Amino acid sequence: MTNKRKGIDMTEKRILSLILLASILLSSSLYGCGGDSAQAPAEDTREIITAEETTQSELEERGTISDELPEMDFEGAEYRILCRADRAYEIDAEEQTGAVENDSVYERNRLIEERFNVVINAITCESPHNKIVSPTLAGDYAYEISAHMAYKANEPISKGVYCSWTDMPYVDLEKPWYNRLSNDSATINGRLFAATGDLALTSMMFTYGIFFNKRICEAYGHPDADLYAMVYDNKWTIDNFIGIVSGIYEDLNGNGETDDSDLYGFGEFPCDPADVWLTSFGQTLTGRDKDGKIIVTIMTEKTQSALEKVVTMLYGTPGVRAYTEQWLERQRFPAGLMAFAPLAFENCFNTCRSMSDSYGILPNPKWDEQQEKYLTQAFDEYSVFGIPISVPPERLDLVGVIFEALSAESYKTVYPAHYDVALKGKYSEDADTAAMVDLIMDGRIFDFSYQFGIAHFKRLPYWFRDLVMARSTDFASYYEKNISSVETGLEKLYEIYE
Repeated sequence: MTNKRKGIDMTEKRILSLILLASILLSSSLYGCGGDSAQAPAEDTREIITAEETTQSELEERGTISDELPEMDFEGAEYRILCRADRAYEIDAEEQTGAVENDSVYERNRLIEERFNVVINAITCESPHNKIVSPTLAGDYAYEISAHMAYKANEPISKGVYCSWTDMPYVDLEKPWYNRLSNDSATINGRLFAATGDLALTSMMFTYGIFFNKRICEAYGHPDADLYAMVYDNKWTIDNFIGIVSGIYEDLNGNGETDDSDLYGFGEFPCDPADVWLTSFGQTLTGRDKDGKIIVTIMTEKTQSALEKVVTMLYGTPGVRAYTEQWLERQRFPAGLMAFAPLAFENCFNTCRSMSDSYGILPNPKWDEQQEKYLTQAFDEYSVFGIPISVPPERLDLVGVIFEALSAESYKTVYPAHYDVALKGKYSEDADTAAMVDLIMDGRIFDFSYQFGIAHFKRLPYWFRDLVMARSTDFASYYEKNISSVETGLEKLYEIYE
């Protein structure tokens, strides 16, 4: 819980926040991906080129976008946000630690608490999507906002416990601090029950790319300059990727068998990482017809071809391993036992931080050179936010104003601290990697079906994963078996949004 504090003038605070970010951008050039702990030793003076395009003027430009909120005094009211215990870092920071990722959240909350005379309180639990339901239906006004994983949104929404964000006073979903890609996809009949934006740091942290070990790739004839050139020259395609990883393998335990302990060119447990392949190939799961109705778009020749290619890659290609334990790629890659791995940006901040080898980040490969851009997605645990219907009408101003302020300040200071300063600066070893991060973020896709994948879409967003895990390429039969259930689920879904 954060306590309300007294401080200096708000304009001075904004300037100090921007100066802090700009100064850290300069100092972050001393740190790089791989081999660095949270605080690198003072003697580590490697000259690293970082996110040069992020300048103080650009940070100042973000700061000039007004949230257009009135000056209001909420008389010390508590602003309670129910959230996941392991993702509370999005909402609150107990104290300043010297780490820009933490301190930017701490300072954001302090500014808002003092500006509006409120106390921001992160109330944590393991399953906020469940905990919010019973008290809300009972009329208990226990929380202003609920934050939970996107793929769990169907549970509170289906039970009717959320208001629509489109009806919320002082919340402007057109502002740059909201994720239009996700929110537009999730708006049905003009109603949006689970919104996301820059307050959800996980929507950035959980975004997938392809991490690569520079030492291993160099040893096998693929220096990082060549890999970056493939991306810039539009040659980073799935076929070229397979061609590279198929030639990288070592039987480390000498047992003459391929197993999880060996060194591979690429590997994944075909669960969450497998969800990304269709998106990266430019294949959508759902879309809208001319009347704006949700339609299923997954049944195409590309889907069938992609399924065949990925199954063959994982189960029939030398140098590639379908791991037998979930998240094993998150352990094997930092240990220097994979040349390429499908990882999310959050791994820069945790599992890869103590990695002895240097690593870089690339976008997911395209399907072919005709594909317009590199595409990816965040895995389905990024945070979305809901407003309980138990919030009294006279408190909706409080809910709207503080959520808008939190979102705006996240856009202006917290998001740059994580993205530009930490991810593209402290955890990026060269300018090319920073450029790759921008390419990846520019190609994110958010499909609404993940929010209702289990409840109303018969696991539609996971069909590709399920078939890959089963080593099956019979997509047509799988589609015919399940599509009627999806269409029935869609009809019920529209009833919820009436």
